[in-house]
Amino acid sequence: MRCRDRQHYEKFGDFFFVTSTIVGFIDLFDLRQICEIFMSALKFYQTRGDMTVIGYAIMPNHFHMIVKTGPDNSISRLIGNIKKYTSHQIVDYLNSVGRTGLLTELARAATKEAAIDCRIWKPRFDCFVLTNEQTIGQKLDYIHNNPIRCRLADDPTKWPHSSARNYAGCTEVELQIETNWECLGYNKIPSGGTPDGA
Repeated sequence: MRCRDRQHYEKFGDFFFVTSTIVGFIDLFDLRQICEIFMSALKFYQTRGDMTVIGYAIMPNHFHMIVKTGPDNSISRLIGNIKKYTSHQIVDYLNSVGRTGLLTELARAATKEAAIDCRIWKPRFDCFVLTNEQTIGQKLDYIHNNPIRCRLADDPTKWPHSSARNYAGCTEVELQIETNWECLGYNKIPSGGTPDGA
C-alpha cells in the first residue's frame, strides 16, 4: 500500500489530494455499513491527530480526500493504516452477514493485483501534493462535483458521503472536517467557499 513516488511527494509538503480504489472496481461503498466502517476509520485517525481532513467524497468504488498529514506522519503511513484497518473490518463484516459471494468476487479481483496482501483495496493509491490555495480549491470542486459527473446526484449537497455538505453549512454530516482551513493559517470561509486570500 504505497503511494507512487511517495518520497517525492513527502519531500515537498504535507497537504495531499488522495485517491484509492477497491479491487476490481467493485461498488463496495453501495453498502451503507461499508461506508460506516470507512467513516469510522477516518474519524479515528483524525481524532488521534494523524491527519486533518479538509475535503472528501466516497464514491461507489473509490474515495477522494484532501488531507494534511499530522506531525511525524507520512501520507504513505496514513493511507496504509486506513486501508489495512478498513480491509480487516470490511472482511469481518462481510463474513458476519454471510456475503460469501461478494467475498469471492473481491478475492478473485485481488488475485489480479501485484501485491499479495490486498483483499479489499488496490495496492497502490494516487496522491498529488498541494502547494497553494488555488489548487486546493480546484481539487475540492472536483471532489464535490464527482457524484454529479457520475450521475449519482443532481446537486453536490445531495450526495451524503461528501464534504460538500460541510461547506454548505448542513448540520447533518458524516464527518466533521476543517472547512475554515485553519491548518493553512486561515480562520474564515467567505461565501465563495474558499478562505480569504485563496
